[in-house]
Amino acid sequence: MAGKEDLKLLGLLVSPFVIRVRMALSTKGVSYEYVEQDLFNKSELLLKSNPVHKKVPVLIHNGKPLCESLVIVQYVDELFAGPSILPTDLYERATARFWAAFVDDKLCPAWIGILKAKTEDERAEKVTETSAAIGQMEEAFDKCSEGKAFFGGDSIGYLDIVFGSCLFWFEAVRRMFGVEIISANKAPLLTAWAERFRESAEAKEVVPGADEAVQYANKLAAAAAKSIELGCLAMAAKGGELKLLGVWDSPYVNRVQIMLNLKGISYEYIEEDLLNKSKLLLNSNPVHKKVPVLIHDGKPIAESQVIVQYLDEVFSGTGPSVLPADPYKRATARFWAAFVDDKVGSPWHTILFAREAEKKADAAARIITALGTLEGAFKDCSRGGDYFGGDGIGFVDVVLGSYLGWFKVFEKMVGVRVLDAARTPLLAAWGERFAAADAAKDVLPSDVDKVIEFLQTFLD
Repeated sequence: MAGKEDLKLLGLLVSPFVIRVRMALSTKGVSYEYVEQDLFNKSELLLKSNPVHKKVPVLIHNGKPLCESLVIVQYVDELFAGPSILPTDLYERATARFWAAFVDDKLCPAWIGILKAKTEDERAEKVTETSAAIGQMEEAFDKCSEGKAFFGGDSIGYLDIVFGSCLFWFEAVRRMFGVEIISANKAPLLTAWAERFRESAEAKEVVPGADEAVQYANKLAAAAAKSIELGCLAMAAKGGELKLLGVWDSPYVNRVQIMLNLKGISYEYIEEDLLNKSKLLLNSNPVHKKVPVLIHDGKPIAESQVIVQYLDEVFSGTGPSVLPADPYKRATARFWAAFVDDKVGSPWHTILFAREAEKKADAAARIITALGTLEGAFKDCSRGGDYFGGDGIGFVDVVLGSYLGWFKVFEKMVGVRVLDAARTPLLAAWGERFAAADAAKDVLPSDVDKVIEFLQTFLD
């Protein structure tokens, strides 16, 4: 493997997201140059390497930057020799990815919210959210560890790294606010796990103490008083029976259907009533209680991007692969897929459920801005091909393409054409090609009035 000069990590000592990457590199025994960043005065290298989010961590490998901690950790695991971080079993790997996403989507925003709260009521609300997430992680540990020391089994794995990177901040929160995030009486399994994690060689090598976290939190609080945002900690927080639990107009369900079509895989589709959720759905996805859920040989997999990657890996010999074979391109695809759901998916929800016209218009504007960024990404990723994936449909195509039917709905609901050839000509042409593709044309909702009528049942 290339030496120290080939890898450079831009980071922050007290960032749990940076610590994840450092632990992954340490696990693999890879040498690298670490460059500490001042997030109050961001370097040109950081801004150039991560122009989208402008935050750490950034791993620069042979001059090519990679962003987002979960993306980087998976890249390191796939590229370098040494102990595997992600499970080798594909179902267990998908499960680890699911819970890692839960940590970032539910747990991190909650505990970071304790730090950022401006009132005691706000802090109490975040404490409640954090406690609920910890309760679910306690159950997850019981199932994932199978009685062993770590989420990953006998040794530290992907989910251990993702979750464990937050532990020193939990101690900082206890010192600052008297809030014990993991307690022996409520989460005995996690309490014992946390002690083992802290004492591990992997953690001792890179995880700072709570004192450093408290000092930095105080620095952030002082900066916030001067209107400098708390940005450094904020989260942007084979074969067998197949059943898909879904709702016909959900873009998240549609992307799984498109993926199954691309692979040419037969499956049983079960339409769910989200106003009267089935026992099968509630039992299959007890964490989020939402669609899509793919049940493969009796084992449920939730979260659409997790499912798409699972299908690509399990059925690697069937149909085209949507994730690139090259590790860097694969990491880049995962980055842009995460960007789509963060910057397009979030305002999509606002347009659907906000009552105020002003909020809907603002959300549409945010989607337009995101599509402008994706116009540039398409040019870079497609390299002259018809799709983000090049000549064939790829991971980002499936993720972004699942929203295309809804863009027409937005035009009728808000009076704004979010995907406009005048603003984003490359994306507009791509959208037409994708919607006409065999894998997508019978999946994407096309009857705008029917979609709006269906949506109204949730609003009444």
